[in-house]
Amino acid sequence: MERELGQRCGMVMPSFQQGRFLQEAIQSVVSQRGNREFEVRDGGSTDESVEILRRFGASVPCRSEPDGGQVAAINAGLQQLRSGIVGYLNSDDRLLPGALEMVEEAFARNPTVDVVYGQAWIINERGERMRPYPTLPFEFPALVQHCFLCQPATFWRADLHRRFGWFNADYENTFDYEFWLRLAGNGAKFLHIPEFLAESREHDSTKSRRNRGKIFREIRRMQMQRLGYCGRNWWEQQLRFWRDESGSRWGRLLPGPGDRRMYGLAWLPYVFWRRKLGGPLFYRPGDWRA
Repeated sequence: MERELGQRCGMVMPSFQQGRFLQEAIQSVVSQRGNREFEVRDGGSTDESVEILRRFGASVPCRSEPDGGQVAAINAGLQQLRSGIVGYLNSDDRLLPGALEMVEEAFARNPTVDVVYGQAWIINERGERMRPYPTLPFEFPALVQHCFLCQPATFWRADLHRRFGWFNADYENTFDYEFWLRLAGNGAKFLHIPEFLAESREHDSTKSRRNRGKIFREIRRMQMQRLGYCGRNWWEQQLRFWRDESGSRWGRLLPGPGDRRMYGLAWLPYVFWRRKLGGPLFYRPGDWRA
């Protein structure tokens, strides 16, 4: 049994007030072929979530109580798993049929790989596919500039937490991206498989919609701490946020949509913050940090 668990993927599902999506999300996990560890951690929801969990009965271990938030719930759930491969699925996302089998096979064929990630669809509130998530083959320089791993389509060996720690609650909105950067910076091996594994839902209640300003602040902070600078793309995205979404009067002074000067403007804060850390004013042409 221990050997079997070591080769299988265990899943944790954090949830809070997501009753309208919860049943679909759970069903997408329990309908995967094979027996696997799976637990739902609900933060004490007052909507229909508890009733939905009761319907699944003993087939889906769960608890519903205040848990300290999403990061704490995921970490607590992962610490209970005995599986050798782990991942988590938010309660508004869905796994695609056969996803976990493909992940387990990829790990079995590549014993030195630490993280396996695949393709994913972005779906809307009604569950309709809108576009594929912009996933790329793994390169650390690209990861610094873009979070191209879609979280519900990403899985990793459980012993990475023993080696590199758990998700960091200091990054409430970007803890997954911080974890990918932490692993990559410490030499973990990532493998992209060109298969669609999951669907990631966009709707008005998601953190990525509600907390855009906080997300950019967290990314700057994590990259400054881990790398000594923040990737130039994130500065450009910050400028676009100020212009298009923040309502700032200063944002109206920035170039309009599609204007290529925005990337040039992003060079200014990028260099300023690097200079504060003593970095060079210019990198050589072709350097991936430039």
